[in-house]
Amino acid sequence: MIGFFDSGIGGLTVLEEFRKILPEYNYLYFGDNARCPYGGLDDTTIRQYTEEGVQFLFDQGATIVILACNTATAHAIRYLQQVKFPDRKILGVTIPGAERILEGNYRKVGVLATESTVKNRAYKDRVHIIDNTIKIQEIAAPELVPLIEAGIFEGELIREILKNHLDKFDGDIEAIVLGCTHYPYVRSTIEQIRPGIDIIDPGFEAAKKFASYLGRHPDIEAKIKKRGEVRKVWSKM
Repeated sequence: MIGFFDSGIGGLTVLEEFRKILPEYNYLYFGDNARCPYGGLDDTTIRQYTEEGVQFLFDQGATIVILACNTATAHAIRYLQQVKFPDRKILGVTIPGAERILEGNYRKVGVLATESTVKNRAYKDRVHIIDNTIKIQEIAAPELVPLIEAGIFEGELIREILKNHLDKFDGDIEAIVLGCTHYPYVRSTIEQIRPGIDIIDPGFEAAKKFASYLGRHPDIEAKIKKRGEVRKVWSKM
């Protein structure tokens, strides 16, 4: 099966993108909503919580684990891939998002994300490895995840918070990256505030890249069960 890890419900947006493209596979989703949000936590704590979640998914039989969380990806993926689980497959969402910026030939892009993702320069550094002339503005919106976890996806409060943060971006940015997997839940309000701007959803980009990845690695693809089953587990209901 394919395992998904997130701090809460945000990664469900990534899971749904994967299921649209690859509906035949078995999926196991683990949301650590007992300790959500991760955005304001320190690097060591984020790495510890992410390691525990990934370990759980592998223990449950996952062949591959997707870090369906920008914060977890930014702070933990290299450690998990290189130190903790060097013989296992762990993929994240920030690299597909950064690659989409490069593929789109944008010159100025805004990234709306959590405090930790912004502090880590998750998108800026990855884009600038290839092209450091692209201007990346990363803005933190720490209020959003707790509201989204509470089921508040729209309304005046969400609009006010989003407008406050979106107004911090330069007026001539060409695209906005949803730099937290919770943010697709408020995408429609973002589009109302900044109409006509391109929206980059790293979860969608990750799903496309993963389908291509499986096509290039038939040995891995063959190990994933294909009954179209989905199971969701939470650290707190």
